[in-house]
Amino acid sequence: MNPLTIGMDVVGLGLQAFGTFGAINAAKQKAEISKNIAGDEMQINEQKMQQVAFEGRRMQMEIFRNAQRLRAQATAAATNQGASLGSGLQGGLAQIDDQSNTSSAGLQGNLQFSNTIYGLNSAISQQKIKMADVEAQGAESAAWASLGGAFVKNAGTVGDLGKNAMSLFK
Repeated sequence: MNPLTIGMDVVGLGLQAFGTFGAINAAKQKAEISKNIAGDEMQINEQKMQQVAFEGRRMQMEIFRNAQRLRAQATAAATNQGASLGSGLQGGLAQIDDQSNTSSAGLQGNLQFSNTIYGLNSAISQQKIKMADVEAQGAESAAWASLGGAFVKNAGTVGDLGKNAMSLFK
């Protein structure tokens, strides 16, 4: 093989090796960015969960305050009408308590749904982080395989280069 061809093949092989290392580096950077995005999503999800919990506590207090206000109004109305000792007042107060309990149960159910969604979103974000690592490993493996293929393809050139180099030392 003539020296120019050998030189061109060696330069091509060197460029392929350079490209392979660049591809490996880019795959690692992409994986790191993907992991950072998934981490940010997890933090957003955590903030949303804290917001839901805060709103739930606020709504629970509002339900409690409304029940207290309605009980006080019912008691005052019954007292003003002279019916504070009758069963009507007790029935009205029981109805207020039932409505309050129903509202509280609905709120608790919604908070449970939010907790479940939070757990699923967190699991998805964790899987995205794992997937980014696997994708980076796959890209790196593919790049190394490509480089290995280039060496196999250019084995004759590398051998000729070795022969020519050895002939210089004789």
